[in-house]
Amino acid sequence: MTDTDTLIEKYLYKELSEAEIQEFEQRMESDTDFADEVELRSVIFAKAKSDFKQQLKAAHQKAQENPATKPSAKITPLYYLKRIAAVLILGVLAFLLYDKLTKPNQADLVNNYIAETHTAPTTLMGENDNAAAWKAAKNAYQKGEYETTASEIEKITSPEPEQQFYLALAHLYNKNYDKSIAQFESIIQQNNINYAPSSKWYISLAYLKNNQAEQAKKYLQQIVKDKSWKHQEAQKLLETL
Repeated sequence: MTDTDTLIEKYLYKELSEAEIQEFEQRMESDTDFADEVELRSVIFAKAKSDFKQQLKAAHQKAQENPATKPSAKITPLYYLKRIAAVLILGVLAFLLYDKLTKPNQADLVNNYIAETHTAPTTLMGENDNAAAWKAAKNAYQKGEYETTASEIEKITSPEPEQQFYLALAHLYNKNYDKSIAQFESIIQQNNINYAPSSKWYISLAYLKNNQAEQAKKYLQQIVKDKSWKHQEAQKLLETL
């Protein structure tokens, strides 16, 4: 999935590929926070373009009204220094305003990352009671019915790491953050190569939603240090702590 900032920037400059256009349209329909961000940046971008065009037009008009043959006032080095200082001040103010309006805060980032739900499980099981519960859990997960997902997985005796992982995700998406944290901690302790790295990412989100920033920071720092799954997103979150 394309990074949110990159996706919006490419949209504004009409540089989206076919695949990115599809991703953009899907996220506009399913993610209200993303849609609001696009609308805000589009307004700022359009205003910047409009102001730039007006400045060019005014400069052109002024040049026509004041031809080169007309005597001009004496320009001193101090004049240039004042103009440069004014431009720098305006640039800094514009950057601070744009940064404030477009830079998402921690809550926005966490909500956006949680909204990017993990892909549904694909593993099959043999014909038994556990298989029926797992099949029901997968179907419920695909429909976004996370309470049902959790209850079905909890019927499975001796669940596999994958099933434990999706149980933790179901609790996270169902806003049962304490249960989600406990489940992800268990997976991380098992040090399963397939699910421990992704569990560190999701437990960070759960901790942040649970107002436990220090615990989240510990895992985010590990992700960045190891350059493991979602390390770029983890760095963005760390910058908000």
